[in-house]
Amino acid sequence: MGKIRKLRPSKHKKGGADSSDEEEQVPIDSKENAIQTILDQLQAANVEEKYCGLQTFAMLIENPENVEQVLSQGIVKSVAPLLLDPAGSVRNAAAGALRNLSTTKLETCEALMEQDVMTPLVMYFHELAETWTPDPNSKFKDEDAETFVQNVHLLLNLCESSELAIKYLGQSRILDILCRYLAISVFSTDIVTAVLQCLFVVVEDNPVAIEKIKTNAKSQLQDLLTLEGDSYSVLLIKTLAAGVIVNACGGNLTSLPANVIVQVILILAHTLSVDHRQACNQLSSSVPLADGAGKVIAPKGKEAQVLDTQLKSVSQLLDAQQSSIEIIANICSCEDDETSDNSGESSDSDELGDEDLSNGEITNLAEDRIPPEVMEAVISLEVFDKIWAKTQLPAENVMLILKEYEGSKSVFKKLYNLQSGALLCINNMISTLPIENLGGVNGVYKIWVDAGKLVFKQSAENLTLLESATAVMRAALDKIKFRENGNYSRLDLFKELALSDIEMMLTGIRECEVPEIRSNLIRMIGILALLLVNNLNEATSNVICAITEFILEQAHKENEVWVLAEAVDTLVDLYSEDETDALAAKVKLVDKLAVFVPILKNKARQQKRLPKAYKALVTTASSNLPRFIKYKKGRVNII
Repeated sequence: MGKIRKLRPSKHKKGGADSSDEEEQVPIDSKENAIQTILDQLQAANVEEKYCGLQTFAMLIENPENVEQVLSQGIVKSVAPLLLDPAGSVRNAAAGALRNLSTTKLETCEALMEQDVMTPLVMYFHELAETWTPDPNSKFKDEDAETFVQNVHLLLNLCESSELAIKYLGQSRILDILCRYLAISVFSTDIVTAVLQCLFVVVEDNPVAIEKIKTNAKSQLQDLLTLEGDSYSVLLIKTLAAGVIVNACGGNLTSLPANVIVQVILILAHTLSVDHRQACNQLSSSVPLADGAGKVIAPKGKEAQVLDTQLKSVSQLLDAQQSSIEIIANICSCEDDETSDNSGESSDSDELGDEDLSNGEITNLAEDRIPPEVMEAVISLEVFDKIWAKTQLPAENVMLILKEYEGSKSVFKKLYNLQSGALLCINNMISTLPIENLGGVNGVYKIWVDAGKLVFKQSAENLTLLESATAVMRAALDKIKFRENGNYSRLDLFKELALSDIEMMLTGIRECEVPEIRSNLIRMIGILALLLVNNLNEATSNVICAITEFILEQAHKENEVWVLAEAVDTLVDLYSEDETDALAAKVKLVDKLAVFVPILKNKARQQKRLPKAYKALVTTASSNLPRFIKYKKGRVNII
C-alpha cells in the first residue's frame, strides 16, 4: 500500500478567447424553453440556425448546474451528429462544446457514452481526418485544425473515463490515423501536441494500442525526441513523445535500446530543470490586477495577444513538467512485485512464529527493480531534487494574481496539480531510490518534516494535496524503518518525541473524511510508534500506548473495511516484536484486537467490490489477525 502507480492527468478543456470574464446568462425565459429552442435550432437545415443553437448550448453548459438537465434532455444526441456537418463552422462549434462538456465530471463522460457520442466521433476521424492535411491557401485551415484538436481532446477525455471508449478506440482505425499527425513538418505544434497527449493516456496498459503505436509511430516518436529548440512548446512535445515511448514498452524499459533510455531520462530531467516559479513570476507581472472594487479589466488588442501567448507558453511548461512527473512516477512504481506477493493466501498452519512477524531482512528491495541504466541516469541527473522543487508553489502574491484573473485561473490550478503530482512521484521515488541518494536517514527525516508542514498548514479543502503529502510522510517513515532493518536503537531522531508532538496528527485523523488520507495517517503514526520501540523510556512508552489506543478507537469508528484492515495491520506490525509484550499487556491489546476478528470478517463480506490492492490488504489482515492474537496471547500470558 502507499505506492502510486498512475497520476491521472486533468481533463483537457478548451480555453482562451472563448472563455468570458463573467458568466453569461441565457436570454430566454426558462431553461426548459432554452433547451427546446436549442433542439429546434440544431435540427434546422440552415447553417446559421445550427450554429446559433450550438453557441447557446455552449453558454448553457458553462454553468455546472445546467449540465445534468442538459444530459437528461438528450441534447447530446442532436449535437454529436453535427461533428460530421458539411459546414466547417458547425463542426467546429459542436466539437468545442462537446469537449468542454466532457470536462465537467466523470459521470458526464459516462452519459456522453450512453448517448452514443462515440459513433459520430469515430466517423469524424474515419471520414474527415484520415487524409486531411492543412491547405495553406484555404481560409478555413485554422478552423479545421482547431476542430481536429477539439475532437482529439474529446476522445482523450472519454477514454480517460470510460473503458467502453477504449474498446471502441481499439476496434476503430483512429490510432492508425492519429499516427500520421505526428509529422511535425506537416502539422502544427498544437496538432502534434494534442495527438501526443491523447496517445500518452490511451496507450498505457493497452496492448491493442501498444501494437498499433509500435507498428505505425516508432520512427516518428524517436524523431520527435531529437526536435531542436528550447521553447516550452518543443519541451512539451519531446516530453510527451518520451512518455508515449515509455508507455508503449509496457513498463519494460529494458526492451528499449540503451541510448533511447538515456535520451528519455535526459529529456525528462531537462523539462524538470526549468524553474516553474520564475516563469510564473514573470507571467504575473503581465497579468492585469484587480482594482479597488475587486474587478479585473482584461487587456485588449496587441496587449491581449501578448498576454495570451505568455499564458499559453507557461501552460505548456506546466503540462510538460506534469507529464514528466507522471512518467517518472510510473517508472518508479514497481508493480512487478505481484509475482512475489502471496500475502493474500492463508498459511496451512495457524501457528505464527517470530520469523512471520518480525520486520526481518528484506529479500527483494524496491530499488533493485529499476534497470541499472535508468537508476544511474535518475541519480546522476538529480531527478529527485528537480521533482522536489515542483512541490514548492510560487510566492503567495503571485498565486493570488493568477487566481484573480480569469485568463490565468487555469495556470493557478495547474500549479496545484503539479505540486500534488510531484508529491505522489516523490512517494514512489522514496521507495525506489537507495537511501544514500536521499540524504541518508537524516535526509529522509527532513522530507518527512517538510511534507508534514504541507499537510498541517494547508487548507483542508485541498484534499488531493493532503492525500499526496500524507503518502510522502508515510513512505519516508517506511524507508527509515526498512533501512534500519529493526535496529531502531541507532535512531535518535524520534527519541525525544512526546505525546504533545503528535497531537496535531491525531486531530487530523479524527477530523479527516477522506479514507485514503486517514489510511496514510494511521499507518504513519503506527510506523512512528514502531521506531520508538527500541528506544523505550517512560515518555516513548506513553506515546506508543497513546497511539495504540487511538488506532483502536479509530478502528471501531471506521466504516471502510480496507482502512479498518490498515489499522489492524498497523497494530500487528507495531507489536510483532517481543520487546512489546509488556506494552501489549498494559493496553490489553489481545482482548481488544479479538473484538475485530468478526467485525473485519463481516465488513469484508459486505464490501466485496474493492480495488485489487485494497482487497489484498483486507485478505492479509483477516488472515493474520487470528494468528497474531494466538501468538501474542501466549507471550503476554507469560508476563
